[in-house]
Amino acid sequence: MAPVDAFLSLHGAFTWDDLVAAQDFGFLTSLEIQAQIAGGGPAAQRLKALAGEELRTFEARLWEACAEAVGKAPRPGSDRWARAQDRWREAILRAALAAETTSAELARRVEHLYEQVGCPEDMLAMLRPSRAWSGTPATVDPEAVRRFLDHRERLKAS
Repeated sequence: MAPVDAFLSLHGAFTWDDLVAAQDFGFLTSLEIQAQIAGGGPAAQRLKALAGEELRTFEARLWEACAEAVGKAPRPGSDRWARAQDRWREAILRAALAAETTSAELARRVEHLYEQVGCPEDMLAMLRPSRAWSGTPATVDPEAVRRFLDHRERLKAS
């Protein structure tokens, strides 16, 4: 399942924070982000209308539209950024765990997620990363992934 589909099936619509994080992590292209923008102010409309060479300024226009909509664009280290990062991480992990796949494929997916999005300390125990120098493949503990996701669910409920 593509990251965008995983996210939408778990969380529903994107927030501006989710769109900024998706752009930073490479989960959504500029065209996919533009397609998610409904309404909004002048900055959002300018972002939606970007095309061709103008797309070189996409990131700055995305931040501008986000700031216009919610006051400030989230940046790494902020609480809003961390929450968006967690929403993406959770959606992708749930999709990876739900997919009918081998444990080696699950390990590759989790390792790729670690590399792309980073991981909080409480995720460290679920993956033993690959070691290219020795040819050792990544391994993952599916039960540790489930425990992490169950813990996330309990945090959201409280």
